Amino acid sequence: MAVFGVLTKIAYQNGSAIWVSFITYFSGTLILIPFILKGGIESLKSNHYPYLIGRAVFGTAASFLYMLSLHYIPLVNATLLFNTAPIFIPFLAIYWIRAHISKTVWAAIALGFLGIIVIIRPTAEIFTQSGNLIALASGLSLAIAYFQIKLLAGSDPGARIIFYYLGIGALMQLPLLLFAGPLPALDSCLISVACGVVMVLAQFALVEAYLFADASQVGVYQYSSVVFVGLIDWLIWNQVPSKLDLLGVLLVMIAGTMIIYSGNMINKKK
Repeated sequence: MAVFGVLTKIAYQNGSAIWVSFITYFSGTLILIPFILKGGIESLKSNHYPYLIGRAVFGTAASFLYMLSLHYIPLVNATLLFNTAPIFIPFLAIYWIRAHISKTVWAAIALGFLGIIVIIRPTAEIFTQSGNLIALASGLSLAIAYFQIKLLAGSDPGARIIFYYLGIGALMQLPLLLFAGPLPALDSCLISVACGVVMVLAQFALVEAYLFADASQVGVYQYSSVVFVGLIDWLIWNQVPSKLDLLGVLLVMIAGTMIIYSGNMINKKK
């Protein structure tokens, strides 16, 4: 997802958010067609259409709002607010499935978010600028989408979940092209296609992760994309991380270790 954010930022510089998003979703859908054709029409049948549609709607909203926020705020700030999703997930778990969230998971979520704050060092303006509010809305939408994936995991295969997500997402954005202006330059289109490829890979990894862990646990690892964005800034654009940045990375790594330990303890009790 960090690579997706970087590619999106580059593509967005030479094209509208609507075109970049649509090409991303459309190309991702085309990539998945061979997987669907192998199983025939039966591979599209499900007993959980509301979850499939809900995941598609909120997932598309999250991705589009994230792309839109990149026009107003820096990539790392947008990624931070996009990744506030784990903060919302435990509340969704409590509301939807009456889940019990352990104190260790709560502590890890707080520690991971603290690490991101140390990395970003946001000012008070982060909650008053329109771009920051858009990115925060993308985080909430993403949390709902992730929880829908958890409800689907184990009953619907990953290819089906992702195909519905990208296919419905592309259809949702099709009418918006009337307001998107002319088709962007070729390089922007090609980068948008690359975004589609990376998104498919990320979605497959995400769906597989939810087969083995709770939504609150997997969600914490979404923090790592902020760390990866910082590393990409360093490696490609020579943005050297400060000591505070390294401290933030360490906090996120500790949070991940706490979640792994918590998951092991849960398995042992079972």
